[in-house]
Amino acid sequence: MTIAPTPTPTLTAPNHTPDDLPGLAELVCALRHCAQLPGLLIRITPDLDGNAEAFASRCDRTPRVGLGADLLQDPDSSSLYGVLAHEIAHHALDHDHPRMFWRNPVWLAKAALLGGLVLRLPLPALAVLACVVLAAALVEARRERLQEYDADAHAVRLLDAVGLPGRRLMAAALADLIDAPPGYRLIGWAFDGHPSARARRRTLATGRPARRLRWALMWQSIPTPAVAPGFSCTACGLTGSDSMGASA
Repeated sequence: MTIAPTPTPTLTAPNHTPDDLPGLAELVCALRHCAQLPGLLIRITPDLDGNAEAFASRCDRTPRVGLGADLLQDPDSSSLYGVLAHEIAHHALDHDHPRMFWRNPVWLAKAALLGGLVLRLPLPALAVLACVVLAAALVEARRERLQEYDADAHAVRLLDAVGLPGRRLMAAALADLIDAPPGYRLIGWAFDGHPSARARRRTLATGRPARRLRWALMWQSIPTPAVAPGFSCTACGLTGSDSMGASA
């Protein structure tokens, strides 16, 4: 009796790899050129789940975007495109630039309070320093929330510049966010650097971030996106005239 050899199992790529998302590599390349970034590193981070983050290394300052693995499991890539554009917009607006200790008002206020405790200042003086720490934390949270609004608006401009419906894609990305509980909407938002999903959707619909963003771009001297549809990148070896049209 002849025993047939056992066939070797074929390993197949999971359905959440970037290869299953048509035009994703071309979109990242186009957005990078549109944002005028010298480079961009995309990293898949399972710990982020369905979230994403923009950050940069202190060593080489290369812009990086971390994507949660759950973002790549959705067969409808509209929300993923919006998330990518939002994180790249953070880099374009220089939101990832770390501030030194002496330029961070929250850390300065905490250092002053700690110094007051060490020096055993009177209780009224310590109370004043504690109020300064609280005020600095509120101001810093407000600054970070404005950055989120500005990144949403700038993401629309980046997507529009590569020939995609920017507002529709950003609306799809924001639609997937979970609304905050009632307690957060009452007082918790004031201490959080991320606005609620409802506030971001409402602000994007009214266009207020775009007006504030134009002022911010003039103040920071950041060029307006000017990449036309049908781009090509010899450095990346990509041509997006066909794939970008298919992705839209």
